[in-house]
Amino acid sequence: MHLHLAGHLAWYDTQKRSRLLIQLAQPMVLGDLLRDLGIPIAEIAVATVNGEAVDVETARVSNTDRVELFPPVGGGK
Repeated sequence: MHLHLAGHLAWYDTQKRSRLLIQLAQPMVLGDLLRDLGIPIAEIAVATVNGEAVDVETARVSNTDRVELFPPVGGGK
């Protein structure tokens, strides 16, 4: 599975990588994977699997998926 951690989410990876290749033993719920990786779900504003927005707590992912995670964006007046 290809995982992209956008913005500050890369800081939750032990090596501070924004792109990871993860081998899953079997398909699993994205939220469970993120908890295993130490990525706080509360920090994710948008999650996509293969280009489609998903709910982190219910989406299932497998090794053939491309997952992108985006934090909230703030700024401006």
